[in-house]
Amino acid sequence: MLPSSWKLPLGIDKLLKSLEAEKERIFPILSLEEHERYGDTYGQYSGGLFTILTRDSRNIASLLSDQFSNFDYGNLRQVCHGCLLGNGIFTENGEDWKRSRRLLASELQKPKFPPSHILESHFQDMLQAITLSMELSRRVNFRSVFYDYTLDTATDIFLGVSTDLLTAQPSSNSEGRRFSQAFNKALQWLTTRERFKMFAWLVTGPELWALCKTARGSLENMIVEAQRQEIESNFKPFTNFLGQTGSLDKARDELMNLLFAARDTSASLLCWIIWVLAREPSVFAKLEEDILSILDDDFNISPTDTDLTRMRYLEDFIYECLRLFPAVPLNGRMCNTTTTLPAGGGGSGEEPILVPKGTLICFSTFACHRSTKYYGQDAMDFRPERWREVDVKTRLHDYTFHPFIGGPRKCLGERFAMKLMKYTVCRLVQCFSAIEVDDINSQDGSRWQDNIKFHIGLTMSPDGDVYVKLTGR
Repeated sequence: MLPSSWKLPLGIDKLLKSLEAEKERIFPILSLEEHERYGDTYGQYSGGLFTILTRDSRNIASLLSDQFSNFDYGNLRQVCHGCLLGNGIFTENGEDWKRSRRLLASELQKPKFPPSHILESHFQDMLQAITLSMELSRRVNFRSVFYDYTLDTATDIFLGVSTDLLTAQPSSNSEGRRFSQAFNKALQWLTTRERFKMFAWLVTGPELWALCKTARGSLENMIVEAQRQEIESNFKPFTNFLGQTGSLDKARDELMNLLFAARDTSASLLCWIIWVLAREPSVFAKLEEDILSILDDDFNISPTDTDLTRMRYLEDFIYECLRLFPAVPLNGRMCNTTTTLPAGGGGSGEEPILVPKGTLICFSTFACHRSTKYYGQDAMDFRPERWREVDVKTRLHDYTFHPFIGGPRKCLGERFAMKLMKYTVCRLVQCFSAIEVDDINSQDGSRWQDNIKFHIGLTMSPDGDVYVKLTGR
């Protein structure tokens, strides 16, 4: 029998405790503490569903890979997110999901993807926004900058038409601005709907439907504009993609799913990257040495793919950010047939456990990545050097590290995300000689992690604004 302390019916007490932790901005810490208290695998009711929660890498491997066909999303994602995302790779199962994955893989797995010249173009836009902010207030709020930067970049790469939020006037009523505003507000609704799971229908209203209608309509208009520009240029990669989807509605839904995944996950990780660099000057110094030893100190030289591959400490640094601050700290699957998982049963928790059909399995990437069983007594410390001790391939293989999930449903955007992270961090280090905390409520030094507050939307990011001071070269 799995331990569980939740007494009220349908998991209402757990829902209330989770909402309280979210209100205090410590929801991921609640997940970690409960695994420390109840074990690596335990059961409870959550949102009206019997749920098994695990951070055991053996169970995660079985769930995502070995028994992939026994677990899917059921209709949970469609119930919670379908009003905005429609029918796309994020909300689909079975044959529909396979078709969507084949379609998007043909775009996301092209050689030299994403193109460096597009990344550089939007980095320059971001650099101008940073420079203007420094001139006005001597500090930069990277939260708003990164969310605009990643959406501008993603729409340009996937659609050929950028939202251009970084270069638009704040009062602009452009299609990109309308899409961004509606998209952001709709995602706030979807975050709450996901907490309620099968009770998501309780979290709705005219505002949600209006926001989804606006976001979906604006994206359609951007698709039409992309087609118009391609006809004029006689270069038609997106038109070819549209032809493969079969309809404008399907193209819109697949792009909405792509933009959700690409924008939010990339922006949240970039926020954590700046958060860490402002509090770990020794890490910044090592990054600086790694990057400038290859590119010298000329910030006008942009890195090639080969340059980025040679920057080993940069890669280790990003892996460490992904370990401690995964974009999605808690994920889940529905069991579609009665089966077992390798660990969590018996008196010791080392025996297999029965998983009845209809059970929700939640796996905590956040808690797994911070487990002392896998990462030693310094698991809570930010230490990029650990990736020289046990390499990433080993960690990915045994699922003790899975920021991009794994198995047949492994994130298609991994290459996009990793290159965007490396490129952006490299260029920032080339342009600035210091990144320092500029928030009176924050602490640097060895105990800075003890004071983190987390914002949990559909991805995890630092709570509130991310203000820093920058010193140019």
